[in-house]
Amino acid sequence: MLTTCLQLLVALIIVAIRFYRSYEDDDEVGRSEKDKNAPRSELHIWKSYSHPDLYGQLARIALIAQDSVQSHQIARDLAQEGYEIHHTTDIDAMLETVQTRPFDWDFMIFDLDLFDDLESRVDELISFRENCAKTPVLLLSGSVSKDDLSDHRRAIGDATLRKPVFRNRLLAAVNAIRTN
Repeated sequence: MLTTCLQLLVALIIVAIRFYRSYEDDDEVGRSEKDKNAPRSELHIWKSYSHPDLYGQLARIALIAQDSVQSHQIARDLAQEGYEIHHTTDIDAMLETVQTRPFDWDFMIFDLDLFDDLESRVDELISFRENCAKTPVLLLSGSVSKDDLSDHRRAIGDATLRKPVFRNRLLAAVNAIRTN
């Protein structure tokens, strides 16, 4: 009897957690629908992530991606690995920041799905690579068929990950771009 009650309690807790997570996801979708109607200047964010227990000079990462659960998870995963992450949706501000002091940044993560006009953004990435050739770039995209950790897209990035990105693949890609 006690075992059955305990199993029922655990099942109810799991259902409650799933309901809570689903509610958060629905809330975020609702916010993103509202943001589509907001003026462009209100859409830009700039957030920083770092591990609270780590002190000293942390490796710095520029993350240009949507303000989404996926991006926040990428930033948290990298922060747990000892990186300081600066996440923004404003490509121009981040590219200018990194180009101004490229030696302050270890690498950049760029979500290709963030923008409607991909061609002009690719041109900006090519220009960035010409100015900051030593700054590795990890590309994220939902439109690629699989991860590509080679330097096949070398003109714009050192490796490409298919979205959604999970922790083990993210860390493998970080290691790959640091060794390429």
